Amino acid sequence: MNGRLKLARMALAALIVAPLATVQATSAQEMGRVQVLVPDLFPTEGEDKGWGEDVAKELRESINELATHQPIERNDIRDQLRRFELKMEDLNCIQTIQLAPQMNAGVAFCASFRVNGDNRELYDIAFVDATSSARFPVEDFMVHKDEKEEAAAQIGAAFDVLVQQLRFRLFCFDYAAQEDYAAALRNCDDALDLNPDDQGVRYQRAQALRQLERPEDALAEVETILDVDPYNEDALNLGGYLATTLGQAEAGRDYYSRYLEVNPNAEAVRRRIAYDMFTAGDAEGAMLLIEQGLEGDDSADLLGDLGSYAMEAARQATPEGVSAAEDVPAEAVALYRRAIDALEQVFEVRGDSMDVAQVRNIVSAYAQIGEAENAVAFAEQAIEVYPEEAALLSTYSTALQRVDRIDDAVAALQRIEEIEPDYPDLFARQTQLFIQAGRRDDALPIMQRAVAAGSDPNQLAMLLFSDAYTNGLDTKNPNRDLDYGISGMEAAKTLDLNAETKAQMDFWHGYGLYMKGLALQEPNTLQSAQATKPLFEASIPLLEAGASYAPSVGIPPTQIPDAARQYLDIQNAIIRRGR
Repeated sequence: MNGRLKLARMALAALIVAPLATVQATSAQEMGRVQVLVPDLFPTEGEDKGWGEDVAKELRESINELATHQPIERNDIRDQLRRFELKMEDLNCIQTIQLAPQMNAGVAFCASFRVNGDNRELYDIAFVDATSSARFPVEDFMVHKDEKEEAAAQIGAAFDVLVQQLRFRLFCFDYAAQEDYAAALRNCDDALDLNPDDQGVRYQRAQALRQLERPEDALAEVETILDVDPYNEDALNLGGYLATTLGQAEAGRDYYSRYLEVNPNAEAVRRRIAYDMFTAGDAEGAMLLIEQGLEGDDSADLLGDLGSYAMEAARQATPEGVSAAEDVPAEAVALYRRAIDALEQVFEVRGDSMDVAQVRNIVSAYAQIGEAENAVAFAEQAIEVYPEEAALLSTYSTALQRVDRIDDAVAALQRIEEIEPDYPDLFARQTQLFIQAGRRDDALPIMQRAVAAGSDPNQLAMLLFSDAYTNGLDTKNPNRDLDYGISGMEAAKTLDLNAETKAQMDFWHGYGLYMKGLALQEPNTLQSAQATKPLFEASIPLLEAGASYAPSVGIPPTQIPDAARQYLDIQNAIIRRGR
């Protein structure tokens, strides 16, 4: 009876796992105790059935002494079996596990034995949690035929491990549900120490590692699961995500492909997996996965996904900084064309029910590969279907700009203003269009309207500054036009600027006049002095007004004003001498 005494001593420890009941409470359970289905041990070839019956009886009596679990009595098991037209001697382990929920049992037990002379060899021993299907194996062992209680005690000791493992298992999942992943990981580890074969806990451990930003360890855990169960759907799905986020695109695609072998015809599953690949960074892999699903099926949903993923894959295949169509790699061009082909098919099928973002992608894809006329043509076709879509008009305006239809591009933006007055950067974009086209005078009225509508005049002034500096004042530009730069600063100062921006514009205005004076004074003649004297005179007060800005470009505040005075003195001297 040593085994029974041991189980009794463990009852106090087991009390702390009373909430572990994993089956529904029924009248057959007493005070929430979990029922355990313990059939007679299965004899090999019908040998010594009575011995297996006696050991099962001893085990039931031991379990019945626990505060948390109770066995289903043998007669009750037989009664239940009759409902299914079964006999105790006909049972095997698989049937026992299947019958456990039908009998409201939270745990099922099964074991086989064979006769070996006066000994009995026990094998295939396991407890199975009916809800999670977690299996708790017990090592094979051998006892003398008279040691029935000892055999039950040895199995009972394993049942104690099961109870402890269930406790850690519960905490593993509960802490994960509470998003305390460090605590979840500790309890998962403790549960796996007691039962390394619990694949459910191992999967939860992988998820905890993922949340703790240990993706390499999580992926290793996934591989451990797949070594045992190569088509574990949860593990394959997680493995695909982890491998993709780790930059292992081919491995990620392999995981997902194996997952789809289990669900080969599930379009929704394929779309979800492709989306997971896309969000993990493998847009091309997502595209290829969708393409496989399109074989023989022109689903508009799949075509839409294909176009969107091909579009992003094309962007990813284009080196950063590349904007000219002729510099876009051939691989990216092919992907853009794939996107156009797929999305135009969706447009033909769905018309005005198509996602406008996908419509815009068609226009953008044409523009990216240098087919601006096609971009404009399709945009005009789409606008007939979506006349009130501000985002589409915005894309259309960009396409018009690429074919130098500046007035039409501005008109498209002004149409947006009618539809959605608060659309971002409307005035700035109209201003930029005119400025880039060399039509600064057309830009100024729009800027005034923008200020009246509440736009920041200082930000608008910077658009003028950028253009005036680049094309008029930048010494690195061999084709700079000082008069253009000067007039740009004058235009910027017509806006109501704050002190800081005003100082910047004054500095560069004065600098432009100073540089023009330098360029014209070189002959040092009466005529050149008379022409340049007003330039130096006008530059000095402007440079002094912008003195607070000068240090931001590495120039001492008085350096250029002092130089301008020296040149002014020289021009005055030349004029006096000439007279």
